[in-house]
Amino acid sequence: MINRLSWIFLAALGAATSFIAYTSLSMGTAINVGSAVYPLILSGIILVLSLHGVIFGDRRDPHALNMRGFAGVVGSVVVFILAIEHIGMVPTVVASMLVAYAGQSQGGYRFFLVYAALFGLATWLLFTFALGLPVPAVRIP
Repeated sequence: MINRLSWIFLAALGAATSFIAYTSLSMGTAINVGSAVYPLILSGIILVLSLHGVIFGDRRDPHALNMRGFAGVVGSVVVFILAIEHIGMVPTVVASMLVAYAGQSQGGYRFFLVYAALFGLATWLLFTFALGLPVPAVRIP
């Protein structure tokens, strides 16, 4: 029952996000895509996948929730939201990836720290040069 409620919650969230994006953001044109297109695509994917889960999902009781993994993912999102404007893109991505990685039980942080730093730099390059968004790489508070 909880499994089905989770899918229904995600479907409602996807539908609400689609509605908000469609009613309050600009669609733009085919040449100059507006700000509503990507949220509509992502929320549509969430809606379709969650409806698939409601209809064809596993009917058995879900396994016990891994609180460490859950806390790592939620903490990662919170760190990103709170830090992006204050310390810049690269350190924020590295910090949130480390928080998410702390949610798993295996070690190996040395390799992962290098990976997170390269991923943070690649994310900043993508947003700055490919998408043209003025996101600072590092901001000293």
